[in-house]
Amino acid sequence: MSDSVGSFYDDQVKSYAQQTLRPLSIGELARFGRPPLTDDAILRSARFTQNELPVRLAKRLQGFQQLPFIVGTNPNIHAVYRLYYEAFEVLRSFPPVNTMDQEQEFSQVLQQQIKNLTNVIPQVAQGKYGFRECNKYMAGTHIQKFLDELIHSRIGLRLIGEQHVALHDVNQDYIGIIHTCLNPADLLRGYAYYVQNLCEVNYNVAPDFVINGAVDTAVQYVPVHLEYIACELLKNAFRATAEHSKKCHDGRPSPIEITVARGKKDICIRFRDQGGGIAAKDLPHVFEYSFTTVQNEPDDSEMGLGYATKVAMQSGIGGPMAGLGYGLPMARIYACYFGGSLDLVSLEGHGCDVFLKLKNIDISDALA
Repeated sequence: MSDSVGSFYDDQVKSYAQQTLRPLSIGELARFGRPPLTDDAILRSARFTQNELPVRLAKRLQGFQQLPFIVGTNPNIHAVYRLYYEAFEVLRSFPPVNTMDQEQEFSQVLQQQIKNLTNVIPQVAQGKYGFRECNKYMAGTHIQKFLDELIHSRIGLRLIGEQHVALHDVNQDYIGIIHTCLNPADLLRGYAYYVQNLCEVNYNVAPDFVINGAVDTAVQYVPVHLEYIACELLKNAFRATAEHSKKCHDGRPSPIEITVARGKKDICIRFRDQGGGIAAKDLPHVFEYSFTTVQNEPDDSEMGLGYATKVAMQSGIGGPMAGLGYGLPMARIYACYFGGSLDLVSLEGHGCDVFLKLKNIDISDALA
């Protein structure tokens, strides 16, 4: 891609990209926010953020530069590259943060760059100008690797940036964006009701749901990560159950069962549906980007939504029930980011069990 970027390519990107990334953990993110929060702690967080983000941005820039020329010149992909380069230049060139006045200015700049990069995944994914048709020019494994690395990097960038900005907001249950006593059952219940209503709108019918197991357990985690994962898994379960029920004329769809279990090292959440399962021929592909089991998707005109709008909605909480193929692979990256996992077991003709495991993290050592 280097030929397509002209003046955007320079030695600064190479220099920063050669640096080693610091591994991120809940404890690492929390260590600057130990109470009582002082100006010195905020300044140390700002310097960590200022040092780390340009390195991560530079590595992604090199990933874009290594794309085949014809892929890199696609308008949406090239536009995302420019956004990354702008963020790299702005953050790299910001003067060292040594005072709280400088920190305030840096936080404002940081918030703007976070906002600018919010929709990079939907933009890369869009239609014929994105990765939806890149299999013409790139092997599927190379597309998968590029998108895995792009999404994984995007998560890290947002975690570091949003954690620093959130340190300014005092909340006894949070350290930055980390919830210190998050109840998964409560979060899941709220999103199950939301997806249930979404299913009712899309299919004129929606299954009930039940949440059981260790419903009182709490975990130290980043809520927006669990929100994204839960919403994607619930959308899949509700959609499959509603469609299977209509197909089989079963009347009221079977309920979705959500079970929370707490072990010594992890929290496990099982999502169980009776939505007919996944065909054996499709099962190996469910974590591939742009793969979907949705058949005969309505035209954009019928839905009142353009393709770009639907992709953008799918990239966050809510949106269409299915059909874009990015939800499940992205959910797995979110699940694995802090050492968790996401596994799917299908009983073709009956339904699916999806197992989400989150590390049972204790950040007390980081706060000692």
